[in-house]
Amino acid sequence: MKFEPFVVKDIAEETDDVCIFRLTRADGSVPAYQPGHFFLMRLPDEAGKMAQRSYSAASHPTESALSFCVKLKGSFTHLLWKMKNGDIIEIDGPYGVFLLKADDTERVFIGGGVGISALRSMILQTVKNDQKKSCLFHSARSLPGLIYYSEMKKLAEGNRNFKFYPTLTCEEIPSGWDGSCGRIGVPMLREKLGSLEGKTFYLCGSKEMAGQLAEALIAAGIPKEKVKKDEWG
Repeated sequence: MKFEPFVVKDIAEETDDVCIFRLTRADGSVPAYQPGHFFLMRLPDEAGKMAQRSYSAASHPTESALSFCVKLKGSFTHLLWKMKNGDIIEIDGPYGVFLLKADDTERVFIGGGVGISALRSMILQTVKNDQKKSCLFHSARSLPGLIYYSEMKKLAEGNRNFKFYPTLTCEEIPSGWDGSCGRIGVPMLREKLGSLEGKTFYLCGSKEMAGQLAEALIAAGIPKEKVKKDEWG
């Protein structure tokens, strides 16, 4: 491992418990990486011991800063929430194998909550660089929890080969909501996509969400190698 000091350039509060942290090296540069890669973060805890966690990059490699979409959960995130612009966070990476397959013909991205983090980078690569047919299913308990909602909606409006299917799982649906309701499952996927054949599925979310959906897709006849997942919890 080779940790380097990175400077906090910006912290955007998306919801009460989700922030986007943007970081660069002191000279303003970022390391080379691929969409889907994760990095290790390291900070001293209250006892002075170094604590670390891994987070997928939400930024695309062409963007000027590394960005991470983080939910406030666990002791390490409470250390992050104390950070301010100009503070130093040690970073190591990139790492990981949750990467895009070059031979995909069509990509289906499925994220739960902050699982959108790694998927955002992959989607930008797919739509703007690879120019392959793709779509995003993103679920959250409430509308504010659909991080990057406006960006994904705008991306879908400007690209005929990209579709955006947001869904809310809360009991009380906001007035005027025109997206889907309920959890993402094979029935919803079939409703929106028609056939599931010929597609590669990229799942990112909790073990419950990503694990169960991966099993359901394979049971529905999708080859195991066409179902890639990044899960936590």
